[in-house]
Amino acid sequence: MKIDKLKDLFEINFEKPTLIDLPEVFKQCNKYHYRLFDDNFYYMNLSTSEKFIGFVRNFKDAIYCIKLGKQDRFGGFFYLYNRKKTPFGATDTSVTFCIARPYWGFGSYLIAKKGIKFLFEKMKVRKLTIEIVGENTLARSLIEKLGFEFEARLKDECYKFNKPCHLYVFSIFNPALQCG
Repeated sequence: MKIDKLKDLFEINFEKPTLIDLPEVFKQCNKYHYRLFDDNFYYMNLSTSEKFIGFVRNFKDAIYCIKLGKQDRFGGFFYLYNRKKTPFGATDTSVTFCIARPYWGFGSYLIAKKGIKFLFEKMKVRKLTIEIVGENTLARSLIEKLGFEFEARLKDECYKFNKPCHLYVFSIFNPALQCG
């Protein structure tokens, strides 16, 4: 990773996307969809600009841009889904992180770590779930380093390259909101 990209990682912020951010979010969805989304989900929700705009309208309160460094460089985005309220005002939710290519590797870990902290502290998430489509050993390794625990394997639950594949589910609990 180049030094200028490394400097970006000292300041990581999470913000609602602005109109200026949306073209970059759309570009990231299209470029890395095969790694991030079930094929059916991608083609139904993100594959064209019209579908993408509809998705953003429906999930506007659940999409956050990752802004890096003092110049607010685009570092990717994440969105929340399957949100459920729990007693005492907390939320259980699933998340998909889409981290921009220049920050893969070491940057992915730092961005995801700060993203989890943001979700636990600012958004009062009690249980955070991440799903992996297919056999993605790099993503699984990163998720386990972040403290997520394997929860389930859903056999032939989704599609990748028009072939059925398993969906792996991992979760982590907010230590500040756990019982006893």
